[in-house]
Amino acid sequence: MKIVMMPAKFLRLLFICLLLSNFSASAQKTTIWIARHAEKAINIKQDEDPVLSAAGTKRAEALAKELKGEHIKAIYVTRYKRTGLTARPLAYKAKLLPRIYVDTALNVFAKTIIKNFRGDNVLIIGHSNTVMKLLEAFGADVPFPSSLDEQDYDMLFKVTIKENGKRELAIDYYGDKHHTNEIPEKYQPEINHPEAVRPFTNY
Repeated sequence: MKIVMMPAKFLRLLFICLLLSNFSASAQKTTIWIARHAEKAINIKQDEDPVLSAAGTKRAEALAKELKGEHIKAIYVTRYKRTGLTARPLAYKAKLLPRIYVDTALNVFAKTIIKNFRGDNVLIIGHSNTVMKLLEAFGADVPFPSSLDEQDYDMLFKVTIKENGKRELAIDYYGDKHHTNEIPEKYQPEINHPEAVRPFTNY
């Protein structure tokens, strides 16, 4: 029987190719961050398009701090001022121009995002009655029946789409406490990913 010996250089090249292949596969993980807009200002004129309150402005800064190291490649907001203002601090730091999306065709929107930003991280700012619809459009679990409570402002939703199409949902609090609903335990980061360096935020 003839034994074929592979040159050392060939073996090293093969090893490097395998490493690059594994790296490429892992890089295809797509992460969609979804948050409701921050607290809006209340005025007696019942403005249909209010700006953020002082608490909301503070929360927008907290969101930028929370996602600082996540290498966000695109930010999407609705046509309302409160979503754009919520995204502004992060957009400024990441040197990104937020894009406007229409929240009446979310399934089409989600498919477009997944196609155009495969392997990247994207932030989407929504509203109390659209955050659950966004999660559903991206194929993730829906942790609350229909919508967030009007007082739920401090939750950040992370949808991870793996190369095989599997979706994972994790939810965390950020900024100052401001919620009515509690995050179900199964979606809390330290339960899903106990190896995570940053512990789950407890109030």
